[in-house]
Amino acid sequence: MRREGTVFSVCCVALVFVLIAFTVVLGGIKTTTVEAAEKKVLVHALNRDGDILDTIKAAWYSDALIYLHDRLVTRDYNFQYRPGLAEKWETSEDGLVWTFHLKKGVKFHNGKPFTAEDVKWTFDTIKDPKTASPFAGDLKAIKEIKVIDDYTVQFTLNYPFPNLLFNLSNTAAGIQPANCYEEYGEDYGHKVVVGTGPFMLKEWIKGDRVVLVRNPDYNWGPDWMSNQGPPLLDELVIRAIPEENSRIMELETGGVHVLRDVPPMFVERLKNNPEINLVQGSATKLGYLAYACDKRPFDNVLVRRAINHAIDRKRIVKYIFRGNAQVAYGYLPPALKDEYLEESEQLAYKYNPEKAKSLLAEAGYPNGFEATLSADNSTISKRLAEVIQAQLAEIGIKAKIQLYDSASYKAMLKEGKQELFIRLYSWPNADILDWFLLSSQFPYPNHSRWVDKTTDEMINAAATSPTWEERAEGYKKVQRYLIEQAVWCPIYIPNNIIAVRKEVKNFKYHPWMIQYNDGIDIASR
Repeated sequence: MRREGTVFSVCCVALVFVLIAFTVVLGGIKTTTVEAAEKKVLVHALNRDGDILDTIKAAWYSDALIYLHDRLVTRDYNFQYRPGLAEKWETSEDGLVWTFHLKKGVKFHNGKPFTAEDVKWTFDTIKDPKTASPFAGDLKAIKEIKVIDDYTVQFTLNYPFPNLLFNLSNTAAGIQPANCYEEYGEDYGHKVVVGTGPFMLKEWIKGDRVVLVRNPDYNWGPDWMSNQGPPLLDELVIRAIPEENSRIMELETGGVHVLRDVPPMFVERLKNNPEINLVQGSATKLGYLAYACDKRPFDNVLVRRAINHAIDRKRIVKYIFRGNAQVAYGYLPPALKDEYLEESEQLAYKYNPEKAKSLLAEAGYPNGFEATLSADNSTISKRLAEVIQAQLAEIGIKAKIQLYDSASYKAMLKEGKQELFIRLYSWPNADILDWFLLSSQFPYPNHSRWVDKTTDEMINAAATSPTWEERAEGYKKVQRYLIEQAVWCPIYIPNNIIAVRKEVKNFKYHPWMIQYNDGIDIASR
């Protein structure tokens, strides 16, 4: 508090203190009691916690990392690439040199100025094999990163790679301060995280919650946001609540304000709650039935096509998802407008049990066969497994259901024990096909065990196309081939359903991640 002038008596001193306290509160410099009462805290719930709060080393990215770090490139509400920490960039005619011009006046949470050295250190560290970063493979196109001056950095590529902007806009591409590992040691990613983002780390109680506080100095938000300054929220709490019913109950009672990925069976219940609004939009997700393509009988394309004809996708969407999903016909969701193959529905396998039986007989399995159908033990996956089991039984395939928790399911796939199995991916780019289907990804994450020279050649040609438009056309060719080979059995695309309590103000739907620094506020209940 500021100091006042000379005081002539004890009574005057007491009166002055009262007046000062009153003035301070009215002036916005609040006492501890008032501050606690008026603090704006928003609670966001997820089904799991991250393993480490370090974009470079994380295998699964906590939402907190979105708000702790900025990236060179951002994606706006229409999913278009826009400036982030890089205010502009240009590409050489041959597509091999990308030059990024950085924003000035940006500071890390520890007060250190942001420069090109931080960009170089971040990506060099990711690419260093000693780091063992899960993100390293996505940057293999980068040959060298050179600092031109404090606010100019140049990426030289091994080959044309129009998907560079996508990779630079991802969570994993959050910019870290140079040499932060040396400065903070073992604490980094656990007790300490330093970014330039709109929120700063207050505490992480592993397995329970991450507490973020507003960055009061933040004034370099993207120009496509209505608020480019500090967030309106004082704190953003990201809670990990694994059990579905518990997440819903916390939402209904006000312990949680925003819940992403609302399970379809709770949609009607929440629609009838006057305290909650549901926000829906196109999802970059796809659920599918897969099989070990290198194991009999799934190594036979006729068997894979038979399975595709056996699954009644429309019935699944209607009864399991209660209409809160779309039928998936191809290998990418329609939300990926540039890359999605428009004729997927025309080329896809229609529900036709008789055709399926005929294909099985042609493949040498007139009486069907037995197999294990694996799934995770979530409510949706269990119900989906039961319906798929019944539909496969109609064509003579006797599937025994085996359920796993998340960790055990991943371990089983890594060990290669799968036969039939249910999966759901969430990814906003066609390079998800590289991740799951390139031979170089065998045996994991290529858990379909699809090792195919033609697929490799087509994906690599698409990924290294000179322009984004040529790349998109290349991935459409890949999708046509995958449908013809029936490498998966695509089933559904879930709607992206977000539940938001009414006290949350100015909420805006973003197809990738909620932008809590863009004017989102919370009112007192």
